[in-house]
Amino acid sequence: MIASDSFDNTWIKGTIKPSELNTDMTFQIQNPHIYDYELYVFQKDSLRALTPNIDSKNNSIRSRFAQYNFNTKESTYYVNLKQIDTTNLPIVIEEQTQFAVSESFHLLRIGLYYGIAIMSIVFNLVFYFIFQDKRFITYSLLQISIFTSLFFEDGMFYYISNGHWEMSVLLIWNVPLTSFLACLFTVYFLDIKQLFQSYKLIFISLFIAILFLSTIQSFLALTTLKHLINILCFLPPFFCLILAATQFKKNVYARFLLCTFGLILLFGVGYFLYIYFNSNQFAWFNLDTFRLISNIELISITFAIIYKVRDLQDENNGYKEQINHYLVLLNKNADMPSKMHYRPLLDTLENLRITHNLTTRETEVLQCIWENMSNQEIADKLFISLSTTKYHISNLYTKLEVKNRNQALLFKKKK
Repeated sequence: MIASDSFDNTWIKGTIKPSELNTDMTFQIQNPHIYDYELYVFQKDSLRALTPNIDSKNNSIRSRFAQYNFNTKESTYYVNLKQIDTTNLPIVIEEQTQFAVSESFHLLRIGLYYGIAIMSIVFNLVFYFIFQDKRFITYSLLQISIFTSLFFEDGMFYYISNGHWEMSVLLIWNVPLTSFLACLFTVYFLDIKQLFQSYKLIFISLFIAILFLSTIQSFLALTTLKHLINILCFLPPFFCLILAATQFKKNVYARFLLCTFGLILLFGVGYFLYIYFNSNQFAWFNLDTFRLISNIELISITFAIIYKVRDLQDENNGYKEQINHYLVLLNKNADMPSKMHYRPLLDTLENLRITHNLTTRETEVLQCIWENMSNQEIADKLFISLSTTKYHISNLYTKLEVKNRNQALLFKKKK
């Protein structure tokens, strides 16, 4: 039963099962946004307010959420939520031993996610210092931001501070930061800076509006405004997915990003609806499911970055070989007609590299195809394995939108 008093405080009246009376019980509202409330139970024939995070021996205990331990012979309890919204009230009342076992298993499950997340963050930071590539540092920052939000939702800040860090405005700022970093990572990961420039003003205006509303929300704490901020924060990543979809055929990494980030965005929206609207239709989009999807995203993007590292290594080797190749050409005493014939070919390759977003290695492979080399001859010339050669040829065909060598040769004839 729910009622309001003359001070606009919201009260809940609940009942305890007869089998749980005269038993050491634990009461929790497992919502990190609900911490300033009071629990009343009958003890010694009078209604008494309990003190949170105290065990039966009056010793302080650590808990992820405000935890009340009690023993009563009366079945009725009361909760004063003060002026807290009652939309999402995951109330848990369990026998203390059973609660401790359930909590241990839950901490084990969430610890798996945090372990994988920390490994991914460290992995990408190490690669950033090795390669000085912005893809790695932006992905690390994005994972730290997501990690922070889930750390708060799991009540871990409350746990490690022994109930002192309520951090009520953390998500008001961290969710917009996550949205911004997701867009930044998309731009760097897919190398779509030029494409992004056309929409830069829209993104900047949207994020300024979000920051302005977040500032207001920090002081006023309006439920409607909070919903509006969350909705606006979903828009930039959603638009970035649209930009990734435009690169689906040309860029293999766009496929990784579209599948993984698309799944994260879908479950993020579902979790938002589940938390703020408390609808059974979205019960499947709970925090455990969101963590599972986050782990899938972490592993998928990590593999994508590994492939990206391999491409970076191939490109670095390609630059060295290309410089050596040009030095050899400069030192050759070739006749002028031969040079005049070779220059248009280089111009065509350079134009294709720019217009179709080819890597240096893919450009070299295309040049070898134009010279009618077999896959093994290409591998021997470029000092790469046969499987790597086939991998580059597959990507090359996708970007040029051709199906075989004959169609790839048509680009040479168009020069």
